[in-house]
Amino acid sequence: MVALTFAILNTWIALAGSIGIVLPSGGSVAFLYGFIFCVLCNFALAASLGELAAIWPTAGGQYHFVYALCTDKWKKSMSFWVGWTNIAGWLTLVTTEGFFCAQFIQAAAVVASNGTYQIKQWATYLIFLAVLTFTTGANIWGNRILARWNDTALYWSVLAVIVISIVLLATADKNDARFVFTDFQNETGWSDGLAWILGLLQSALSLIGFDAALHMTEEMPTPAIDAPRAIIYAVGVGGVTGVAFILVILFCITDPETVLGTATNMPITELIFQATGSRAGATVLTLALAVCFVNGTNGCVTSTSRLLYAMARDKGVVYHDYFAHITPGLDVPVRTIVLTYVFNALFGLLYLGPSVAFGAYVSSTTIFLNVSYVFPVVVLLIRGRGVLAEWQSEKTPFALGKSGWVINWVSAIFVIVTSVFFTFPGTLPVSSNNMSIFLLLIGTYWIVYGKTFEGPKFDLIIGQQYTDEGVPVGTRDGSSTGADEKTRQKV
Repeated sequence: MVALTFAILNTWIALAGSIGIVLPSGGSVAFLYGFIFCVLCNFALAASLGELAAIWPTAGGQYHFVYALCTDKWKKSMSFWVGWTNIAGWLTLVTTEGFFCAQFIQAAAVVASNGTYQIKQWATYLIFLAVLTFTTGANIWGNRILARWNDTALYWSVLAVIVISIVLLATADKNDARFVFTDFQNETGWSDGLAWILGLLQSALSLIGFDAALHMTEEMPTPAIDAPRAIIYAVGVGGVTGVAFILVILFCITDPETVLGTATNMPITELIFQATGSRAGATVLTLALAVCFVNGTNGCVTSTSRLLYAMARDKGVVYHDYFAHITPGLDVPVRTIVLTYVFNALFGLLYLGPSVAFGAYVSSTTIFLNVSYVFPVVVLLIRGRGVLAEWQSEKTPFALGKSGWVINWVSAIFVIVTSVFFTFPGTLPVSSNNMSIFLLLIGTYWIVYGKTFEGPKFDLIIGQQYTDEGVPVGTRDGSSTGADEKTRQKV
């Protein structure tokens, strides 16, 4: 699960693609120290969710946590909203990963052709569609090899960052340490402090998606142990590779204007080409980056389909009886995998329109997912951590103990503050109009179909009974979570 989660994060590559956004909004200081700050806060966020996953290891993840923590009056409505916020984030993350892959392939074509090939939006969309089709097929018919694929994806990503870092350090001219560790630039028009906060957007985006492990818990042998470990380890691996690659970039980017203004639209591709002087080398290494995003798209389709299946099982999706189905023989939710494909094939058409509008939609991934992460943490803080005593004991595999208050507060403040500032112009992740459309759609759905939403059936999912008052009957130590204890629902 660490491999699947990190394949989705692709932290160091996402950072490489964000050079042009971060440097004008804080320079090296925002890029390096801002990323380290985001890693520390995401550790707190991952630990907060990991504690809840050790008690309720279900594919619904965050929205199941909210259902379990809220009072009877609010549990259904709040759980429903968090679930769909999470789904919105994952659906747009599939699009983001797929288009990153397509853009790297296009960048490789520009370099290989010595600039004669010109990037076209329609060509990028067709490449995206090919990547989406391939990964959808892999999720349907390749379920038995997905674990090995994800392991290979982890090794590929780590190998790629090592190789590219060595190549850049060996061939590129170097900046001095002063530029790397102390240079501050502000070209945003905002105050320096606000510019630094806005520069955190790409660092936050590069660490998004670690909840993938939560949505795969029902396919783990020991989910109460594996899920917390997977999400925390994924943030750790992303943090280490991210810091290392940021240092490489900052030492080697001696001509930022040329790198940021490249015809490839991928600064890292131009940086590699400038350093090596080899079109073949730059093309091969750029395609290696594209493969990382094929792996990421594959993991996103897996996670999104499981989340949609969980919501359908809880009757929170239209035609829920149809989508709450595991296909015999394939043992995967084929219908929600296909639903993910259809949505993204249509959603991706936005790329053919104004690029700013499309960028606003796909960047909303950061806010949607972060809000879904922090909501159960906020509910826990409001109700008091004492509510967890009903389910935790010395046998609970992961618990924050006395440090829980501090860790929960750090994660809550981080997400709430950054989510507000990330909507500011300059590095606009989602406009008020776009957010209003989402709220209107989900609000309408809740009014019309919300009464059908039942919330999770913990007794079926994790092998323990659960009352409306939020108190489990039977086991209360969180240990009854193995795959052998589950009753899998197949319609």
